[in-house]
Amino acid sequence: MDGPRALDTADIVVVGGGIVGLCSAFELSKRGFDVVVVEQRFIAYGATGRNPGALWLQVRRSGLELTMAQRGLEYYAKYEEELGPTFEFRRKGGLFYFENEAQEAVLQEYVEDRRAALLDVSFVTAREARKHCAVLPDSAIGAVYCPDDAQIDAQAFARGLSSACLRRGVRVYENTAVLGTARRGDAVIGVRTVRGDIHASGVVWATGAWSMNLKSEGIDLPIETYRVGQMLTQPTTHAPGAILHGPRGVAFCGALTDLPSYDPRLFAPLQPTGAEEDFSYDDVTVQNTEGGLLIGNSIDGMGSLNPHISMSATQSMIDTTLARGTRMGELGITGLWAGLVGHARDQLPIVDRVDGIYVNTGHVYGLATGPVCGEVLAQLIVDEPGPLRKQLSVERPGLLAVPSRNQKA
Repeated sequence: MDGPRALDTADIVVVGGGIVGLCSAFELSKRGFDVVVVEQRFIAYGATGRNPGALWLQVRRSGLELTMAQRGLEYYAKYEEELGPTFEFRRKGGLFYFENEAQEAVLQEYVEDRRAALLDVSFVTAREARKHCAVLPDSAIGAVYCPDDAQIDAQAFARGLSSACLRRGVRVYENTAVLGTARRGDAVIGVRTVRGDIHASGVVWATGAWSMNLKSEGIDLPIETYRVGQMLTQPTTHAPGAILHGPRGVAFCGALTDLPSYDPRLFAPLQPTGAEEDFSYDDVTVQNTEGGLLIGNSIDGMGSLNPHISMSATQSMIDTTLARGTRMGELGITGLWAGLVGHARDQLPIVDRVDGIYVNTGHVYGLATGPVCGEVLAQLIVDEPGPLRKQLSVERPGLLAVPSRNQKA
């Protein structure tokens, strides 16, 4: 009997067509590898294409988390030189606003901590903040401003990087689900797809939350999954400005939540009726390139691979917006997005070789860490020295001992 039909042959096959997979493929192609990318739907279909494009520095924990975010911004500046101004790389800063004096008091310590981390941050009045962002809510009485926070159009970046990969000879197969790795004995020799086998001497798994599917092959990575939702409004006056973070949900703000003065009651999200017990929120608003507002982020569906946004998550975004005044209440809702995230328990990515395959996964802040880890992955494969390789290993000290985000909550 004939064996499975061969679809392609390459040096490296990258599974996943989001930012992490494309950055990995691009860096490998620059090092002379013949690369194939396989995506189960289409480029940027998953979490890459379902986020506001915010690149926060000020809310990142001091240490490796902040360092990687800073390096991520440096990578986007380089990509802008290579790809051209195709993905709306905006460096307009970020505003973390507050709505009462108790929140302001905690943010005083936050500013001191951020300055100790050598970030350029300052308090601004609501009037000054509105000059940085025209869609600042009426409820804001002041804000912390960081001029180094930034934003990209993540979908446009992924499309541009995919085109750059194609120009370098990378083959991209969309609408091609991967069934698993192909092995000969203990050796990985490629992947099996619905369209045939792709033979390769190296396999890179960069599928975010879907890396959980590796459990079927006995590879149990220390990551957990959850669903992040956003609401998109019809376009309003297009005034590109600072990205916004509010105080009604700070799930992804480790620099704030680690402070001794942090009180979760002061930054608690609105809990919608019928929400799951582990429902959470990260209070972000940005304006996209068409002028629409991306409002979110609801966080639920812990441990699930269900990509569909829940009614209670949708309600939370509507309630949070309307509670800040009626100015945005008349805007029509044109879209509801949900993206699945797989995160490591210490909130840092995993880039390593596990049971014969290379994994690049666990990205909580994938827009910032994707470009960085694309290079780390390439360094790992060619055995180039790199300062982050050990720090992102699956066997890094304490990874398995760190409690999950749900356990901390």
